[in-house]
Amino acid sequence: MEKEVKVREGEIIKTISFNEGEILQNILGLHIPDGYFELDPCYSTGAFYRRFDIREPDLKFDIDPQANGVLHADCRDLPLEDGSIESIIFDPPFLIGGATYKESKEGSCKIAKRFTNFTSFKELKEMYSSSLREFNRILKPGGQLAFKCQDVVSGGKQHFTHCWVMYEALRHGFYPKDLFILLAKSRMTDRRKQQHARKFHSYWWVFEKKENKIKYVY
Repeated sequence: MEKEVKVREGEIIKTISFNEGEILQNILGLHIPDGYFELDPCYSTGAFYRRFDIREPDLKFDIDPQANGVLHADCRDLPLEDGSIESIIFDPPFLIGGATYKESKEGSCKIAKRFTNFTSFKELKEMYSSSLREFNRILKPGGQLAFKCQDVVSGGKQHFTHCWVMYEALRHGFYPKDLFILLAKSRMTDRRKQQHARKFHSYWWVFEKKENKIKYVY
């Protein structure tokens, strides 16, 4: 039996929350008619589906499968037909640290062991852009994409990733339909001298695929 997700009548859906499960339930209730995401192209172990009692996608892929039922595929080149998918949840890597995938898993850094690192912001942008192009290909017109991203500081330079993601999504034919902000009560820290405000938040964008190219002015 499919799990039905609804927004309760009279409930105020807020843009911010300390609870990622609440944000995902709100995205499902507001924007995903079926009440669950059809595709997760970066599934990993799928821990948060169990943690937040959210139905798992029918289609699960990962470049390094770690769970049963997950197929090997790159999110930039998925073995799916054009216009065949209704909804996608995308939670890609976001850290920039100079380590390769292998080094990040074998190294001593606690954060690096938990997350794959990009070697540069350029590499991150190339991966995100190629993924957006592929998602536009496989989504049906009106299809929904929930995209998690986080701003980062690398080499002493600020990268406001969520802003870049919005403009890149527009360029690939998506309409920015909604935005949620996930707040963290605590964050891992290091002993280096602080040069920027510590980031205690990340973002969940909701994009909708449009049939025609979007004209926008900001």
